[in-house]
Amino acid sequence: MNLRYLLLSFALFTSLILAGCAPAVVGGAAFGGYKSATDKRSIGTMVDDTIISTTVKSNMISDEFVKALHIDVDVLNGVVYLIGVVESSSQKRMAADIARGVDGVRRVENQLLVGKTSAGQILDDTILTSKIRTELIKDPDIRSTNIDIDTNNNVVTLTGIVQSQKEKDRVLYVVQKVAGNREIVDNLSAGN
Repeated sequence: MNLRYLLLSFALFTSLILAGCAPAVVGGAAFGGYKSATDKRSIGTMVDDTIISTTVKSNMISDEFVKALHIDVDVLNGVVYLIGVVESSSQKRMAADIARGVDGVRRVENQLLVGKTSAGQILDDTILTSKIRTELIKDPDIRSTNIDIDTNNNVVTLTGIVQSQKEKDRVLYVVQKVAGNREIVDNLSAGN
C-alpha cells in the first residue's frame, strides 16, 4: 500500500474518533467518497488539513492544562479554527499556542469561548445543531456535507467550503431562520 494512503486513512480515522464522530465511520467509504468529490480542495490539501487537525488535537489531548475534550479543531487550507468552550483565557491562549506549533499551520483562528457549559446547555446545543443540519440537508441548493456545524453555549459556528457566494448566502439564511437570535460565526469560504 501507498504510504500517503496509509497516513490519510490513519489521520482520517483518528480525527473522526477524536471529534466524536466514530459512528460516521459506518458507511464512511461512500460518505468519504462523496465528500471528496464535492470538496473544492485538492486531495493533497485535504490530506494535509486532516493531518494538521489530527496532530493539533493529539497535542492538545496530551497537554495536561488544555481541556481538549470540548475543543473542535477544523482545518481548511492550513487555517486552524479552534471552536468550543474552555474554562479560562489561559487555556484559550495555550490551545492556540499548541495549534501554532504544528507544521503546516498557516494561521490560527481562536474562536474558543471562555466559560462553563452545563449538561442542559450541551443538550440544547446538540438539538439546535441537529435542527440546522436537517434544514441544510433538505435544501437542494446546499451541499451540506461540506459544512461543519458546531454549537457551543448558543453560539453557532459554521466552517467549510461552499461552491459560491450564492450558496453561502443561502446557508446563512437557512441557519439564521433556525437559530433565531443566536450568534452565528461564519467561517464559510466560497470556492477554494
